[in-house]
Amino acid sequence: MKKKVFISLTVAVVVISSVALNSINKNGENKITKYKKENTEKEKVVVANRSTKEFESVSKKVEKKYEGEALNVVEHNGKTKIYEKNDEGSQVISIINDYDKVELLETLPKGWFKVKLGDGQIGYADARYIRSEKVPPHNYNENSSEWVLKFNEENQKLRIYKGGKLVSESLGSSGLKDAFTPKGVFEIESGRRGYWAYIPRFEQGMKYWVGFKGTYLFHSIPFTEDQKIIEEEAKKLGKPSSHGCIRLPIDISKYIYDKVPDGALVIIE
Repeated sequence: MKKKVFISLTVAVVVISSVALNSINKNGENKITKYKKENTEKEKVVVANRSTKEFESVSKKVEKKYEGEALNVVEHNGKTKIYEKNDEGSQVISIINDYDKVELLETLPKGWFKVKLGDGQIGYADARYIRSEKVPPHNYNENSSEWVLKFNEENQKLRIYKGGKLVSESLGSSGLKDAFTPKGVFEIESGRRGYWAYIPRFEQGMKYWVGFKGTYLFHSIPFTEDQKIIEEEAKKLGKPSSHGCIRLPIDISKYIYDKVPDGALVIIE
């Protein structure tokens, strides 16, 4: 009796094994193996898609472009020179017209941009002639020099740092759109400061002016020719309203005039 039971069980196992073997498909895969393979392939596709999206996201960040447009508000002749080097004494490789677009490649010290023109040429442009919303990232910050003046156009605030510590903060006023204040990295220019100046063309005067790039200055709110505050203009502090310079309260402009030395770093963003 025991032998018959044993033989029956053995036959059952053989039958089941045979069925299992018969379930193998033409590719030598049984249903379980096929299921695992199909799901593994699906996982690979998901991972591949995720990796592609992550790569595209990183690529977009890396490939972010900064655009500027030429606008000569200094000589008002409609022309902007592009130089071989970031030096006005170097060769002029191209001359572009007002509102021509350029790609900003680098933000360089003393008010220069490395730029790419529409025809693919690479050169350098004086920041005074390039209007832009944003500038390429740079490594300059409040710790880059003993004295640093940082002006943010978005909130119209000037922050003054000494030894990396904030020593003064104030609202200011940058230039109007068609008389923009150049953005970039500059420095307080040697010997360019004065107690008083009057500009007949604008019918405005200013106290405690200090230059950071050519005719661009930090200075007080506007005054009349007989040195009275123009109240209407003084009320505009905190929003763009100047002819390109950065206007400040009298005490702040005096602080810069008295305390901030030549060569101090200026960052305008």
